[in-house]
Amino acid sequence: MVVFQASPLNITILIGTSPMDIIQFWINQPDQGIMLNLGSCFLWNIWKTRNDKVFNNIQSSVQPYVHKALQDFKNFDLHHVLNYCSSVHIQYQTTIQWKPPPPYHIKINVDAAYSDGKGAAAAIAADSAGSHLGSGALYFDSFSLMVAEEKDYGLGSQLARRIQGSRIIIEGDAEDIPKAITGNKNDIPWSIHSTILSIQDGVKDFSEIIFTAAPRDGNSIAQDFVQFAISNFQNRWWSHDDPPFCIMQRLNFFED
Repeated sequence: MVVFQASPLNITILIGTSPMDIIQFWINQPDQGIMLNLGSCFLWNIWKTRNDKVFNNIQSSVQPYVHKALQDFKNFDLHHVLNYCSSVHIQYQTTIQWKPPPPYHIKINVDAAYSDGKGAAAAIAADSAGSHLGSGALYFDSFSLMVAEEKDYGLGSQLARRIQGSRIIIEGDAEDIPKAITGNKNDIPWSIHSTILSIQDGVKDFSEIIFTAAPRDGNSIAQDFVQFAISNFQNRWWSHDDPPFCIMQRLNFFED
């Protein structure tokens, strides 16, 4: 309720109504779906914020959350309603977007989640045009987020082999894992030692492979995917022409 009240477009929620009643109320508005689209952006970010808190122990205040919801709305707003609302100011440069790889390279975005002894890893491959080349998700027992994070880079390497890529960039948002992969073997924490050595050993399979970390905003597609994976116990691969439904909207945005 607090989040919706903070919206500068004044989304109305009637006290005591169910979520389905709220959605139906938005559908019935004579505004060409504007209220429904805006409300959906807020609901989506409520879900993402909830998952960040549960799986990654990340706390979020109301205003950054409202900003992200409005950013999504403006990205996908077909009616340009924000052009007529002077109270809304969205700075595109403050939000870090996904960056495609150079030509003839493949970027694989990875992320991990951990909660109550269970972990998930997710990987999505795309080319320089933003086209989906394949995806994978892994659900497993774990005892820390760091262990889960090293598995996502390992999953990214497996995906690179599946799609037969030769020039690969594997990008997550955990800085410690790329450092461990490219650093001294003696400095690798014991809990991730065997997996990191396996990743290092697999480097020879590629003509070029880079392991890197990006800010969380730039890795949001992998965040959405891994939250889906851990919530739905996913262990599978997706082909280039059948991407996971939970990331299709973002893939379409990249391709545009």
